[in-house]
Amino acid sequence: MHPDIVAMQLVDKEWNDLIRACVKQGAGQSVRLWSFEVRKELSGSNARKSFFQAVSNSGWANEGYLVVTSISDLSVEQELRMLSAPHGIGVILLNPENLSESEMMLPARSRAEVDWQSVNRILVENEDFKDYIEFVSTYYQTGRVRARDWNKV
Repeated sequence: MHPDIVAMQLVDKEWNDLIRACVKQGAGQSVRLWSFEVRKELSGSNARKSFFQAVSNSGWANEGYLVVTSISDLSVEQELRMLSAPHGIGVILLNPENLSESEMMLPARSRAEVDWQSVNRILVENEDFKDYIEFVSTYYQTGRVRARDWNKV
């Protein structure tokens, strides 16, 4: 009831104004943000590196996935299961010939909050990502999704 010490840390002090506005408008609650790291094939020689690239690049989102079109053998699949549990990154086996036959091998652990600090770091370094966050911010502000902004390849 009577704390001896209280404090406040300004986590947004170094944030880009776009990130600050996005968080203020939506507080990350009205949408869920996803991130996908895509690889053609996983083998014993690249599985761990690819997985941790997904952790690094997708760990900020509500859900992050490593998407692959093939896995070389069962030992790689076992490695992915072991890595997924503590890090929360899911794995999707994509069938590029027939997308409906793709398989979610390991579901991502859903995070309640977006890691806005990491989002800001990525935004500073990646102009395309800045566009993505601007589209999210526009949705928070207007409640509308402009189709021309999404589904770009």
